[in-house]
Amino acid sequence: MPAAFPNVEAPRFHYGDRLCWVPHGNTTDWGLVIGRFYSYTPHSRRWQWCYLIWLDPASPSAAWIRADIAWEDDLEPAD
Repeated sequence: MPAAFPNVEAPRFHYGDRLCWVPHGNTTDWGLVIGRFYSYTPHSRRWQWCYLIWLDPASPSAAWIRADIAWEDDLEPAD
């Protein structure tokens, strides 16, 4: 854990928030926040909030998965 834990930045998103992944093409997934945890991100070499997202049944990946995780930087509020 980071030395300042638990005095870290507050999460941007909360339980029940409707979010989508930042699009990197024509399609993206979306759903509701059902959990979150604070963890080290190897790709950015820092600590960050990670969210557990319950996918909307109409989300493209919902055909083969019910929930997924995403780093805070990879998410944005859904319209």
